[in-house]
Amino acid sequence: MLFWPALHFSSDGGRNPAIGISILLVSTFVWSAGSLYSRVAKHAASPFLTAAQQMICGGILLLFAGIVTGELRHFYLSTISMKSLGSFVYLVIIGAVIGYTAYIWLLRHCEPAKVATYAYVNPIVAVLLGTLFAGETLTKRTLIAAGLIIGSVALVITAQQLRARVEPPISAALEPAD
Repeated sequence: MLFWPALHFSSDGGRNPAIGISILLVSTFVWSAGSLYSRVAKHAASPFLTAAQQMICGGILLLFAGIVTGELRHFYLSTISMKSLGSFVYLVIIGAVIGYTAYIWLLRHCEPAKVATYAYVNPIVAVLLGTLFAGETLTKRTLIAAGLIIGSVALVITAQQLRARVEPPISAALEPAD
């Protein structure tokens, strides 16, 4: 539903959006695999330190990629507005430092399916914040997509709770029969 407008070829050079969508799908798979692996990996560092290490490494790699691809020639300090600076600071503090640290902590203490629901809810929060603080318009399609996402997250969470009530504990299977 969200990709529908982008699935058409553009007339300005024939770009194929399937390449970008493929990259998104592969990166989602790799992110999921890493998240599942982190549950069984030995953790010597705190979630905050783990998040900091990953962000510093990722930031350095993205800075290098930006320099190599020539992004710096399109960057002008004079074009940075207070609104964009405030948004950046919010994303760094709330989205990255607090949010990602909480995500790593949750991976260590909760079921992966529940933890993964943040990825569905975060865009809705971003759209609502953009509507409230940046004057962005909220379309009917966005509201429908948000409703579908919230319904899906509710389904994931309630299905796991129902399954936990129905299934007997593993210890019951280990008890000797009469």
